[in-house]
Amino acid sequence: MLIVLLTALTTSAAAQTMVDLDQRRKKAEEEIAYIDKLLRQNSADRQNSVQQMKLVREKIKTRKQLLAGIDAQIKMMEHDVSKKQDEIVYLQHHFDTLNKSYEQLLYQAYKNRHKSHWLMAVLSSENAGQAYRRWNYFKQYASSINEQAAKIKQTAKTLADEVASLTTKKTALSRRMTDRQREMQMLEKEEAEGQKMVNDLSGQEQELTRKMADQRKTVERINRQIEKIVSEQAKKDRQQRQKAAAASTNLPTPDKTLSAKFENNRGQLPWPVQKGVITERFGVHYHPVFKNIKMQPNNGIDISTEANSPVQAVFDGEIRRVFTVPGMNNCVMVLHGDYYTLYCKLSNVAVKIGDKVTAGQTIGSVFTTDNTVLHFEIWKAKNNGEAEKADPELWLKRK
Repeated sequence: MLIVLLTALTTSAAAQTMVDLDQRRKKAEEEIAYIDKLLRQNSADRQNSVQQMKLVREKIKTRKQLLAGIDAQIKMMEHDVSKKQDEIVYLQHHFDTLNKSYEQLLYQAYKNRHKSHWLMAVLSSENAGQAYRRWNYFKQYASSINEQAAKIKQTAKTLADEVASLTTKKTALSRRMTDRQREMQMLEKEEAEGQKMVNDLSGQEQELTRKMADQRKTVERINRQIEKIVSEQAKKDRQQRQKAAAASTNLPTPDKTLSAKFENNRGQLPWPVQKGVITERFGVHYHPVFKNIKMQPNNGIDISTEANSPVQAVFDGEIRRVFTVPGMNNCVMVLHGDYYTLYCKLSNVAVKIGDKVTAGQTIGSVFTTDNTVLHFEIWKAKNNGEAEKADPELWLKRK
């Protein structure tokens, strides 16, 4: 009974893990399909070739994650099949043992098959007690034969069920192996596509180097503008809180409460768009093809999404700024206690300064040119009134 219970618990835990892996596989497949959709939507001209390259790189990365998940599933399934085979071997041995014992019982019963033999054994007893014991023995013997037959029948059924289960598991394993082969072929195709892009870009290194130098200057100027706006707003908000504190002896602290709630949701914030792929991460990175070319610094993340996608607030807060920066289009700044979230490259804005917003509320839509990219930043106000940037990817919920 204990073995059966432990087997059931182990199977349940394994099934749970298989369910998790299936869910991850499904999400990875959905993300790959979404990236393919973005690649079809985006233009493939030279100006947008870097963006295309980023999307292909993300697709290859996701495909590898998908393959890793399939490999984990295959390993678990192979272990499950092996374990099931061991259980069948044990059951078969048990079944053979029961059969042998049953045959012996039947042989003894056959030798004493006439009721007269049983009766004579009872009647020839020396006393009533011995007669009772002999009679009881014959009854138990007959009962043992019936019980043994029932056990054999039940074991045979269990064995048949286990064999059927093994067949099902082997079929599922075969399908997953086929899935892996298909995904490997897709990965090879995508890597070849990525290499072709690299080859196409290779002849443009000098031109790209010049463009990147110009873009770096532009982005650095944009970053300085945004940093100045955020710092000014942080100082202004701090001064307002200090004035409010001086004017009240019993000041409520909603800002600190909201800050704590925001901090507690680190890694759990919803994405600012319903669907998207991060194609430019926080900080300084190198060109996806020319590793000697340093890309412009990024104070946030860039999320590639579909044309005219709605942009949503990631947390409850208040609109503090709505402004325009050349190269970033419209921007919206939302205050969450001591934190600010910044949404740029918007085509239109659906909110105004002072509006209270809730998580998931639409604040605008993403601007679309050759591609559609939302720029998203997170800042925290420091005690000196300045603001420091944070990596938004660490705050958003993992897909």
